[in-house]
Amino acid sequence: MTKTRDVRGFTLLETMIALAIMVIAFASILMVESASLNTSVKARQMNVVAMLAKNKMVETEYKFEGKTFDEFKKEDGGQFDLPYQDYAWKMKVREVTFPAIAAGGGGKAGGDKDNAGDSDAMLEMITKLVTKFLSKSLREVTVTVSWKKGTGEQSYSLTTYWVDLNHEFETSE
Repeated sequence: MTKTRDVRGFTLLETMIALAIMVIAFASILMVESASLNTSVKARQMNVVAMLAKNKMVETEYKFEGKTFDEFKKEDGGQFDLPYQDYAWKMKVREVTFPAIAAGGGGKAGGDKDNAGDSDAMLEMITKLVTKFLSKSLREVTVTVSWKKGTGEQSYSLTTYWVDLNHEFETSE
């Protein structure tokens, strides 16, 4: 008499394949979750850095208010107070120099060449005066926030331009 055996369940091979699929799926989920956490941490840090840079820029603007460019420090820096002591800042104010604008011209066809030369000289003098005025009344202000990350250092810079509307227009070169 032959006995028939009732076979239920999975074979070892089927179980190993199912286990391998589950391990790969869980590993993929962990990698995505890890990347998501890293991105979240970096976004939070960049938010803090941008806030620190903006606050330092506003603070610097308040210090500048009512002063001339000559009365203001050209460079400054330091550490932030608690709880941001891991971040440092540098502020740099520099004069914006404009290129010499050449007065194009030449005389009018068939016109008086002496008058054309005088008007070209006058135009060149005016452009020099305006360029000098703009250079003296405009400043580029850059605030840089830096922090250590691993063995290196990272930084974030914020730049704006200040205009001294009270700067006198000099009529001599």
